[in-house]
Amino acid sequence: MKIFAVALLSLAGCMAAPDPPIPIASGEYEFTHRFAEHPTIPSIRLTVHVNGSHVVVVNPKASDPFPAGVLDVGTLMWHAASEQWIIGREEADRSLSDVGGCSGGPEVIDLENRVYWTC
Repeated sequence: MKIFAVALLSLAGCMAAPDPPIPIASGEYEFTHRFAEHPTIPSIRLTVHVNGSHVVVVNPKASDPFPAGVLDVGTLMWHAASEQWIIGREEADRSLSDVGGCSGGPEVIDLENRVYWTC
């Protein structure tokens, strides 16, 4: 019995921790866009639609730096390495070494402060 308990504890240590709960309810929200390399430069307001873990980021009207329309769509995922929410497209996005900014990886979305970050 003792060997079984040790094996079970060892296995539990290898399993990934569960994602934190998504800190925003399903609905439509106003977010601000920010540039990762220049976070103090003012940018535009965006509309973000959240439905469970599905997210759609929309620019309601054409303005620099984006055209009007859908800018990003995907799944809200917790990126444990950076401790940030990302907009992922496949399960492997959760474990990428680099996300957001100008990494070429999924964009970061700050759900608590309602900021959508891009390069």
